[in-house]
Amino acid sequence: MSFLSDETDASLFHRIASLPKIDLHRHVTGSISAATAVRIAAKYGVELPTYIAADLDKILFSQESVSDHQQYFIPWPILNKLFVSLAAVREILIEIVRDAAADNVIYTELRVGPRAFLGDRSEYSFKEFAETVTVTLREADSKFGTTTKCILGIPRHVYSKLAPATRSKMFAKMLYIIREHASCFVGVDLNGDELAADASEFTSFFNMANDLDVPVTIHAGEVGPAENVSYAIRHLHASRIGHGIAAVESEPTLNLLAERQCVLEICPTSNKFLGIVNGYRELPLERLRERNIPFVICTDNPVRCRTSLTEELYKVAKSFSYSIDDVKQLCRASARAAFADDNTRNILIANLA
Repeated sequence: MSFLSDETDASLFHRIASLPKIDLHRHVTGSISAATAVRIAAKYGVELPTYIAADLDKILFSQESVSDHQQYFIPWPILNKLFVSLAAVREILIEIVRDAAADNVIYTELRVGPRAFLGDRSEYSFKEFAETVTVTLREADSKFGTTTKCILGIPRHVYSKLAPATRSKMFAKMLYIIREHASCFVGVDLNGDELAADASEFTSFFNMANDLDVPVTIHAGEVGPAENVSYAIRHLHASRIGHGIAAVESEPTLNLLAERQCVLEICPTSNKFLGIVNGYRELPLERLRERNIPFVICTDNPVRCRTSLTEELYKVAKSFSYSIDDVKQLCRASARAAFADDNTRNILIANLA
């Protein structure tokens, strides 16, 4: 069913598409199209189920909904193979920035994970990866007129399998490396399957991040309970929460979000895709507004969810009868919540005026 039913809808969509926008929650792996995957795989000798882009698209992205994160992440083992070399990483990132720019997204905080960038045959270190990402994004931003930063994501379902001592050493090394590239890496995140590992296993990492003044966002309250949101704020130093819509099930959690002015990164289509909500009107946006809890609209995994930031904002505007001024306010909220330095944040806000 198409949302575009009359000229008013068309005008609203066009105006949102024309707005400069900010995406604070966009994962690299979930931003790789089938066409990009085929091109990269063919160039760097990566095995794929097919090298016909249309057929690969059906294999990876044909599902209209999934029942859990295991189904959600089905394309990841295939897509992660693409990060086979630093040259491949560079080309993938350039195409992701290009695609964001085509949607008039002027600022993106791109979630990257150390494991996701170590493909089956990769031989580069995390230090080399961080250096390549920093240089590549600076060049891509110069080419496309964008600003792209990175948030280092720790996939809980991967790192929970490591011995605590090994995990701590890896965490410390990664944190100090991204601090060397603070112009690019602006925060850290705990992501992956929320039900696969307890967040308490990662307190040492986020305590280290906090000691180094690295901003924190945590995936919580997506498929897990409201208590996960409270834990992320109180014990993992989160100033933003990825998803977090389960918070509305708990008055104490809502009170904590309001008190700390902790920002929820709402990803409408991703939530619907996972079956967390049946329709966009079920998103608790009005409840959050009533409680003065800040939230922003993001894409999460735009290719996996077959969406864009324009479409996410349009769906929200249509579902909640938001005006174009309301949409602009959402964009400004994203600018205020960005982990960027004060100068970059002020420039963004000025561009959204």
